[in-house]
Amino acid sequence: MENNLEEDKQIEDIKGTAEYRAIQQDLTSIIILTYNKLDYNKLCIESIRQYTEADSYEIIVVDNHSTDGTVEWLLCQQDIRVILNDKNVGFPAGCNQGIKVANGNSILLLNNDTIVTPNWLSNLKKCLFSSDDIGAVGPITNCCSNFQSIPCEYYSIEEMICFARQVNISNPELWENRVRLIGYCLLIKAEVISKIGLLEEAFSPGNYEDDDYSLRIRNAGYRLVLCRDTFIHHFGGTSFGEQAVQYNSLLETNKRKFIEKWGLDPHSIITYELTQDLALRNWITYQYELRYYKQLLENARNKFLLLIDQAEFALLSGDCERAAHLVMRAADGAHHSHPGFFASPRLETILRKIALKLNNLVAIPLTNIPKKNTDKRNVLHVLSQGYSSGGHTRLLERWIAMDSTAIHSVIVTLNSTTNPQWLIDAAIHSGGWYSTLDATQLGLCQRAKVLRDIAAAWADLVVFHIHPHDPIPPIAFGIDGGPPVIFVNHADHAFSIGMNAADLVAEHRAIGQLITLTRRNTTKSYILPISLKRPQQLQDKQKSKKVLGISEERIVLLTIATPYKVVPCGNYNFLNLLREIIKRHENIEILVVGPSDAGEWAQLKSESNGRIRVFGIQNDLNQFHSAADVYLDSIPLGSYTAALEAGALGIPVIGLAVDVAPHLSMDIVPGVIKTHFGSIEELCAALDRLISNELYRISQGDCLKATILQNHCLGWEEHLNTLYSLLPINHSPSKILDSKEQTTDNMDVVWAYFQHKCGFSRSSFG
Repeated sequence: MENNLEEDKQIEDIKGTAEYRAIQQDLTSIIILTYNKLDYNKLCIESIRQYTEADSYEIIVVDNHSTDGTVEWLLCQQDIRVILNDKNVGFPAGCNQGIKVANGNSILLLNNDTIVTPNWLSNLKKCLFSSDDIGAVGPITNCCSNFQSIPCEYYSIEEMICFARQVNISNPELWENRVRLIGYCLLIKAEVISKIGLLEEAFSPGNYEDDDYSLRIRNAGYRLVLCRDTFIHHFGGTSFGEQAVQYNSLLETNKRKFIEKWGLDPHSIITYELTQDLALRNWITYQYELRYYKQLLENARNKFLLLIDQAEFALLSGDCERAAHLVMRAADGAHHSHPGFFASPRLETILRKIALKLNNLVAIPLTNIPKKNTDKRNVLHVLSQGYSSGGHTRLLERWIAMDSTAIHSVIVTLNSTTNPQWLIDAAIHSGGWYSTLDATQLGLCQRAKVLRDIAAAWADLVVFHIHPHDPIPPIAFGIDGGPPVIFVNHADHAFSIGMNAADLVAEHRAIGQLITLTRRNTTKSYILPISLKRPQQLQDKQKSKKVLGISEERIVLLTIATPYKVVPCGNYNFLNLLREIIKRHENIEILVVGPSDAGEWAQLKSESNGRIRVFGIQNDLNQFHSAADVYLDSIPLGSYTAALEAGALGIPVIGLAVDVAPHLSMDIVPGVIKTHFGSIEELCAALDRLISNELYRISQGDCLKATILQNHCLGWEEHLNTLYSLLPINHSPSKILDSKEQTTDNMDVVWAYFQHKCGFSRSSFG
């Protein structure tokens, strides 16, 4: 009853004040509280002046006894109504002082640590007055709780304003009903305040007054709307950030006050809409999360297109080198932070135009290249950078070893410092040579010219084993003539450049080929299975189990995966899957090679009484393969090569085929043996059979072994010869089919989500 009396008094206060002022239609009263922080105050108010339509607003500043020059500065401003307090009365009471003298038909409560942006207020007002039942609206920002923030990447006010211009396009489809809005920027109809009264000053100096006000607005029959078409910057925490202990204590105190007033926890009334697409919900549970990752994807797209704009301008200005570097930056970013497409016609067009200008350059030829062998095929492998543990580097080495009828040479375009000696030895052993362009100190375009000239003089065939951001090979081979070119699509899961410069794309997986044909504007594609070395002889299974401390009767499941492949993503949680498997079968042990024995993995080991163990990165896997009865593939990202290597040893493979993004995990020998299943239930049922039936387990392993050896080992050279036979006599780069980047779908959102979760989006090529 006391609460109602207090609110009635507040309503009388605001109505009484209204008798002495005329409410002006289309005028917004912007109320800002200040307490020191002069630099922030200036930024905030200057941004209002710059980005808000004149005569559409009034600024009312309530100062809570600042001592840093803020008062003196405010008093010099002709367009600000200033209320000066002789003490700090807190946020709710200060806002109420401003509300009582406001003349607008809408009241905007704005934190002083914000910077407003183009179209901010007009967008908010369009939403607020679009319906009689909307009581208050708020924007999105970079720093806010309640899922009102979006992913941002800018490093200056100018960059932030550019980002905001891309967001601040009025769109009713981006108006989202909410049960609560944070008060850092809250636009409220004056009529609503007249009905429900002022802010609750019991929450002074601040916190939970916006929860309280949100509930009162909704109780009065109005809706709250978050405007995802309006972005402003919020520094966040400037009022309490330097007093963390006091701030946390205040939070707890005001939370108790809220519960005492309303009889419920402030966060218990918040409901979140589930993701509507059921398959997508396995990855991203709630709509607000889905919007966040769609925005993340849109940010990556905008950043990419900005760099492409700059590259096009550099090209028009005659600066091919700068254009190439900008393309390289754009592709690097797009590979690690998915922009919603797997290839860019605009980017490829820039590279093609640079390629046409390349002959005008005077390149410095490499003098240590031997003469061409006229008796054998001369294959030039172009490598951006190799690694001792890199899968594509091992593939190159095996290509050289298994194609023994040809001479193979390797030329490195970007970084030769990490290349292993065994790769160099493989090229030289075949009768070829090894050379590096990065050691020449030439620019990107000069390196491309050297590469083109060397290929024309020496090679019968060129093979790209390149990083997805390397512009040198596509520039070198972006014109007709010279030896035919193969692009090895070893990164088929993400954005890459250069495929259009090739005569043929060599795919490793059917799903990779599908993406190439449907999403990369490329039509010439052939599946060349990953080549595997002849598998080592396994050791005695029981002895291997004993060495690993496992009793003979136990069934051993083995997983080999780098840690990022098992980062939990929604319902795809590898650790939870292991918990479920252990719970179902008392006679199994699970060995995981890759992650370190710490954190959640150490906890899982303890929970399972040592039946789940991790071993970190291992160079020699023979002991683990020898002990394994079943290979369990990782999720959400499968370890394709590791699963093939296990299958080649006769170990049956089983895994989970994830929804929406099949390029992350799928059958390893599609159409022959079903290894990956569409649900946890199906997976567990298939695993039950493998564990309980030894004869079935052996037969599955034998069938898998025969298939893999035929395609990836014994019969691989036949696949390679077929690939060679499909090449033209002379090189002719593919036509660039489209001029625009493709629209996004749910697979793109999931890939962007996974990159963010596992840290890819915060990395780049070194």
